[in-house]
Amino acid sequence: MAKKIKSNITAEQIAKAEEAISAVSRQVRFTIVEYPISVYVSRFGNDTDDRYFVPEYQRNAAWNDEQKSQFIESLLVGLPIPFMFFYQTPVGRMEIVDGSQRMRAMRSFIKESLRLKELVLVPELNGFRFGDLPQERRNKLEDFTIRTIVLDTDTDPSTRAEMFARINRAGTAANEAEIRRGSLPGPMTDLIKELAESAEFAAATPISDKAVDQREREELVTRFFAYTDTSDAPDGRFLGYRDRPKKFLYDYLKGANERAKQDASIIEQKRAEFFRVLDFVANTFPLGFRRNGSGPPVPRVRFEAIAVGSALALRQMPNLHVEKETVARRMTESGFDKIVVSDGANVRAKLEGRIDLAKNILLQQ
Repeated sequence: MAKKIKSNITAEQIAKAEEAISAVSRQVRFTIVEYPISVYVSRFGNDTDDRYFVPEYQRNAAWNDEQKSQFIESLLVGLPIPFMFFYQTPVGRMEIVDGSQRMRAMRSFIKESLRLKELVLVPELNGFRFGDLPQERRNKLEDFTIRTIVLDTDTDPSTRAEMFARINRAGTAANEAEIRRGSLPGPMTDLIKELAESAEFAAATPISDKAVDQREREELVTRFFAYTDTSDAPDGRFLGYRDRPKKFLYDYLKGANERAKQDASIIEQKRAEFFRVLDFVANTFPLGFRRNGSGPPVPRVRFEAIAVGSALALRQMPNLHVEKETVARRMTESGFDKIVVSDGANVRAKLEGRIDLAKNILLQQ
């Protein structure tokens, strides 16, 4: 017989927990519907203006034609499709809480002449468009049904955003910047979006269109603030960091939003420091955040080292000025390009090392 472990939970704590569960449960009311694909596509003529629409907190179109094709292949052969999640607005429109990529794929094939490619199960369909299928097969595809959970109109925005985050933390449908944006609304989240989309930051961080669509710049800005603010914190450096930045960044942004709600001046301080660092890097580092050679022009590890190292150096010496030629020489002498690489990039020691290296290059006497 298993030994009974004595609990320290009091009756009052149990009552409060039950009350909290009931309160949250009342916010999550839904119905389950099942529509044929033809209905979904007919009501989703574009991403924003039709009866079904993609909310702002979700990501831009990110599936390539290969990913779309393989989803269509799944539909054609009858593989099980995960539930989609919608929210019915007070005016009867449907906000796509989860499933926008699947919706776009169906529209692309049926309405926008997507040509199938890189199929795995039925490669014989490579090169086919919807109109190339026999009428019987087109009918079967349009009649294929997909189940959808429709959240009640009274479901508040934070609950919908949190549902989006929970769904996507469990899979690969969204990256971390998108999850944080969706599940952590607040003044700091708004600032990160603003700075990521600024002309100044775009000029300083040349990246691919795909990376922009996947909110890579929001990821970079979030890392800048998270590492800068916790690098010299009184309660410990990078407190809570465990060699995987996902939870660390999530927890940081959650706390930063709360602090900014309590003290609105924080936002302007952060904005000013961010642009000061951008200006400093442009005038101090020969290539800014960029690097030579193959690979992404602005790797995360290089951005973290230079941006956070510069911010910490400026906090220590507000009037710091170092000539570009001096910085270039010190980077070469210290082996900066060989040390600041992606191998094991999220290991805490390497994170600390690359930030300290950039800071020391600037403060070196």
